[in-house]
Amino acid sequence: MASTHRAPKQWCLSKIETITSFENWRQNLIYTLSLDSNFAPFLAEDATWGKKTRAQPSRGFTDDGEAVAQNSRQTTQQKSIWNTIREHFGFQVTGAHFLDFANLRLETDERPEDLYQRLVAFVEDCLLRANSLSHHGVQLAEDEELSPTVENLIVLTWLRLINPELPKLVKQRYGTELRSRTLASIKPEISQALSSLLEEIHSADDAKIMRTAVSSYRKPGSERLLARPNTRSNRPLKSCPLCKQAGRTNSSHFLSECNFLPDQDRRYMVKARQIAEILEDIPESESSINRADPA
Repeated sequence: MASTHRAPKQWCLSKIETITSFENWRQNLIYTLSLDSNFAPFLAEDATWGKKTRAQPSRGFTDDGEAVAQNSRQTTQQKSIWNTIREHFGFQVTGAHFLDFANLRLETDERPEDLYQRLVAFVEDCLLRANSLSHHGVQLAEDEELSPTVENLIVLTWLRLINPELPKLVKQRYGTELRSRTLASIKPEISQALSSLLEEIHSADDAKIMRTAVSSYRKPGSERLLARPNTRSNRPLKSCPLCKQAGRTNSSHFLSECNFLPDQDRRYMVKARQIAEILEDIPESESSINRADPA
């Protein structure tokens, strides 16, 4: 009896995958689908799913042509089974469904990218369809598209759900890019630097806790005996030695604010600056008293 070779049964991706496990999953899925001739158009080398717009409601695909028998011919609307699945599971699109957007949270052990995909999927599912829900008493004649402003709101909500301080830090860190680009446009850059951004926020929180602890341990009656010189009033002009050495035209910024500074060095400088600010807030008389106290 001749032996037959079969591909492993297709499995689902988990939340954590490596490039090796992902490629194994992808290749197995492609091979499994290639055994069915109905999937041939979708497995071509140049086959891509375009963005769903009014001009391309079928994402670049077309209906079956005259070469297909009439009784077997399917339109692009029939090829999409999403409406059938929604009817089967009772996923009704109502105005109240949009209010569930407020319940979305970053779940435990959930990656930020998974949260972003959930936000996008939810908003896309709530987009108005033609002749469905009415808006201010009017039903849309065409399906609503995901506008750039809505994409920006999704990214903003994503940042806020990860950490409430992230939008403020992103505005500060990517202020130059945001002058000519939208927030959704720089989302890939934010995703790559998300770990360092969160670490910077946590470092700032630790500095606040340390400053509070230092203030709580100050002894009553200890006052500053000598007026300390105001070192911050004579701060030097902004000049980045890294950019000046590289011959860049824009060097009017501090080294800690330079976009070309590695994240590891930037985090070290942030921590050092925060510790220095805490030490500056401790009165000199108090420091001398603490040094005189016995251990």
